Amino acid sequence: MALSAASPGNRQSLAAVRAWWRVTHPAPSLAQRLDVLYTAAIVIAIFGALAYGTASSALAQVVTAHWLAVFGPSLAMIAVLIAAQWGAYQGPVVFSLADVAHLLGAPLPRRGLAARRLALALAYGGVAGALASAVVIVGLAGRGRGVTASQAAGLTVGLAELGVLAVAGSWAVQRSARYERAVRRASWPVVLAAAALALAADAGQAARRIALWSGPWGWAVQSGATLPPAERLAALLALTLVTAAAAAAAIRDSGGCPTERHLRRAEGRASAIASLSSLDARTARQAIEAVGARPMRSPGDLSRMRAAIASRGARPSTRTLAVVWRHAVATVRMPGRAVEAAALASAGTVLCLLGAKHPVAVAAAMILVYLGASRMLWPLRCELDTPSRARILLRPRLGRVLLAHTLLPVTVITAAATLAAAGCAIPGTLPAHGALVALATIAAAPIVTCCAAMSARRAGRLPQTLLITATATDPSGGGAVILSWLAYWPTVAVVLGAVPVLLITRASAGIGLLAAWTVLATAALGYLNDRDHVQG
Repeated sequence: MALSAASPGNRQSLAAVRAWWRVTHPAPSLAQRLDVLYTAAIVIAIFGALAYGTASSALAQVVTAHWLAVFGPSLAMIAVLIAAQWGAYQGPVVFSLADVAHLLGAPLPRRGLAARRLALALAYGGVAGALASAVVIVGLAGRGRGVTASQAAGLTVGLAELGVLAVAGSWAVQRSARYERAVRRASWPVVLAAAALALAADAGQAARRIALWSGPWGWAVQSGATLPPAERLAALLALTLVTAAAAAAAIRDSGGCPTERHLRRAEGRASAIASLSSLDARTARQAIEAVGARPMRSPGDLSRMRAAIASRGARPSTRTLAVVWRHAVATVRMPGRAVEAAALASAGTVLCLLGAKHPVAVAAAMILVYLGASRMLWPLRCELDTPSRARILLRPRLGRVLLAHTLLPVTVITAAATLAAAGCAIPGTLPAHGALVALATIAAAPIVTCCAAMSARRAGRLPQTLLITATATDPSGGGAVILSWLAYWPTVAVVLGAVPVLLITRASAGIGLLAAWTVLATAALGYLNDRDHVQG
């Protein structure tokens, strides 16, 4: 009655709704909240004590004042970019479908509905930044180096304020389509700028100082670098002013997000939660990606469909080329994924060549190549989303279509690995048995790509039969079986890709063994990819 009697959009109506909510949905009691806090504190203390020593020694080998001055601004810049990108898909203020229908559609002040959620998200951003600063401080203080109280306080405040600033930027992207387009266009330039900033900072003291003063991402980490206290204090003051202005602007504009954008995020979140409850990761990812999907240009869609239908009666080789062409068209329309795939494959190749004697480094390199190949396989996943399309538009059976979709990723990943190996060979940084190790690393690219394709054939969906069997027979409640199923093909990729490299560096294996291994592994994986049975 108070809501209906109040004038539209005033504070009294919102206060009446909240009062009704507190009566019908009472908050947890003080004892319940203290019980949760006590349990959380006990768990954190137990696991923190067990992990602190290992984490401290490991972080101390990497995180130093010089490392923070060189890579800190670039990493902070990438973190802010990721937070802004998250605003294009969800963001800090997400209502449920019921809230969008009833609250946002009611005569209630929009700013009053969103301000509390946004303020809480800003606080969470500050907490996340403070936790990141704790990790950095543990690394800086390792090996007896120690960190002064002023440095620790400056890093904590700086990274906490950077977290608040990142949440404010994410909200700007969430509420405005114009900011969303700007962030999307600036993503790769920002990544390249971060890489250039790190390379320049590693070159000399003057470049490091420029990087530390390049923006809020540099101001936040200055307290951990070797700079005079006056400069660190000035940077922290500038960051505080910028963060306060950004947070105030975000709270002031908390009612400016259109209902349509709130609705899209609410629908995406509800669909993702429903999919994850049935362990359907592919559908959950599609639901989230659909929120920030760009409008696709379609002037040539009809002609491409006609060409695909016409290819049904063509020769087998022509039909395979049609599938490869469709994959190439998808890659041209989304070139960012191909660039990411090539970058990951190149990074994995370089890591493998530089750390060829270390099994952990070689395994990590194969994981990077695997991730790069996964980025190139999204057209194959699209075929599995609607398999009836492949059966109607293309004549080959589904297994042959999926096999054809691996040809372009194999070409791109192998080419990226070849260029990276050549880049290592020119300055003479190859390890012992350098030529054979480079050939083994390049030969691993198609093998790892085929393993990624076998994983993609699962369509991101856990078979219900596996889930039932796991819960019935696994003593851990099904967790061990599910994790084994998820890690199966990445593990196969690491084993098949790393074994030849390690045999060459440790047992001086020859070219014959490398050729036989590559041919047999590629043929076996090609046969598996050619099957019509989808689940791998």
